[in-house]
Amino acid sequence: MKQIGNIGLAQLAGLCIASQAQAADRVMCEFTAHTRFGLVPPKVLIEFNDNRGSALAYDAHIHEVYGKPIAAELEETGSSRYTISWRIENLPLRGNSTASSQNIVRLNLKAMTASFTGYLGGFANHARGSGKCQPIS
Repeated sequence: MKQIGNIGLAQLAGLCIASQAQAADRVMCEFTAHTRFGLVPPKVLIEFNDNRGSALAYDAHIHEVYGKPIAAELEETGSSRYTISWRIENLPLRGNSTASSQNIVRLNLKAMTASFTGYLGGFANHARGSGKCQPIS
């Protein structure tokens, strides 16, 4: 799978599509992969909109395929806990093939921790990672 190097925090924040006039909560999570499949991004930016009624996601894979943040499904699972999921279509793999990926971040805003699970279409394995998060402006 083609890998984009670590995208800097400032670049990720700058590419987010919300204007400063529109208030939004942004959280940057840095992940350590616990599997060797290459699907766990080093950083994921989550932007909450509409008083945490919707969310956008942005990482190196999204950047490679779409070039901008994409809408993510948002579910509040408890006090300060969220599940954010998104799908990436036509993610380049080695050779000239592509696949779809389903990505899930379980975010605990109280502890500022997150876990990542990624499923690559056509493969039985899934990628896992965990990390720390921090709010960004």
